[in-house]
Amino acid sequence: MPELAQKRINFIAQLHEVFLINRGYGAFAYMSVTDVIQLFDKYLASGEPADIFINRYVKST
Repeated sequence: MPELAQKRINFIAQLHEVFLINRGYGAFAYMSVTDVIQLFDKYLASGEPADIFINRYVKST
């Protein structure tokens, strides 16, 4: 599996987990697939660790 695909899978799993813990529902209850892919692209451009990026995003929603 390409590295980018693996990063995307890991990002979505982390995003789902943080939403589940903080909101009680997974990420796709709040976001569309397109929104998640756009968020992943922003994460890649940010250069930040995924956990920091995701936690900040979920707290801002």
